[in-house]
Amino acid sequence: MTFEMAVLVWVTGVAHLISAFRLACYQRDEQRYNWRDRILISLCGVVFYLAGIDVLLTFLPVSPWHAVVSVFSCVMIVRSSGNIIVLWH
Repeated sequence: MTFEMAVLVWVTGVAHLISAFRLACYQRDEQRYNWRDRILISLCGVVFYLAGIDVLLTFLPVSPWHAVVSVFSCVMIVRSSGNIIVLWH
């Protein structure tokens, strides 16, 4: 595995884990309680966490597109403060 491929694997895995951590730390507004939003945010957090752990532990090569999409989704989740429902409206 080349150095560039190792960097892509690390960037992808870390982007997934940062996204999962931000979704886990999302503070929702208690005035607008919606159980579907909570379930959706939790499921997305779990998917990002499992994907990050899978990429980092197996250390299989990832494509540059996978890395770009991971970083883009991480930036969008961090910019929206973990409220991914806002991104879908």
